[in-house]
Amino acid sequence: MARPTEGIEKLLANNNDWASTISAHDPNFFPELAKGQAPEFLWIGCADSRVVPNFATGTKPGDVFCHRNVGNIVMHTDMNCMSALEYSVLHLKVKHVIVCGHYGCGAVNASLTLPQKSDGVVNCWIAHIRDVRNSYAQELKKLDGPAKLPFMCEANAVRQAFNVCTAPAIQSAWASGQEVFVHAVIFDLATGKLKRLAGPISSLKQAAEAQAGHVQHMSDKISKDLGDVLSFEAGM
Repeated sequence: MARPTEGIEKLLANNNDWASTISAHDPNFFPELAKGQAPEFLWIGCADSRVVPNFATGTKPGDVFCHRNVGNIVMHTDMNCMSALEYSVLHLKVKHVIVCGHYGCGAVNASLTLPQKSDGVVNCWIAHIRDVRNSYAQELKKLDGPAKLPFMCEANAVRQAFNVCTAPAIQSAWASGQEVFVHAVIFDLATGKLKRLAGPISSLKQAAEAQAGHVQHMSDKISKDLGDVLSFEAGM
């Protein structure tokens, strides 16, 4: 039976090795890091353990300010998310706000499969993803079972990016002339690659245009996919 401290001791040992390696390569790295932060990016992503911002983007400590939650949800009533957005945009002056979803997201899958009457806080939390699902009800009806989840993972990331655009901190920054760009991307766990879904967006007008364009793109993609399937079946 493992000792209760075994897991944390392993992490601490790994940390010591990591810090020693970094310091040996660059003795000034940590002293400089301790002086303050000036990140260029705010990353709003899922809490999934497989989607690690610095690891996925090849960035260093201090480059990316992060906020993560189950399902990469952006709600104006979530003070945690709004505080991270306000502080990073209005005080740290980040240039880019990135909402990152990922394929195979458990929260998004639950929005498609978990009964609404289920108990638990998670079921309440993913109601915000169900709102996205409901807005794409007609498109989802045209998709077979396996195709629904990747479609919704993309749709959710884009919707949350648009929620960023209407958040008070972003509105205040844009109104003052501050340059901030909002993006939606998605991470493919099977390849390790990020794919751009929407952005860069730097105004409400661009946000509205991007949202309309994304909805049309998704509808066109479904129609094309259905057309390809029907053509294939007709030729059999």
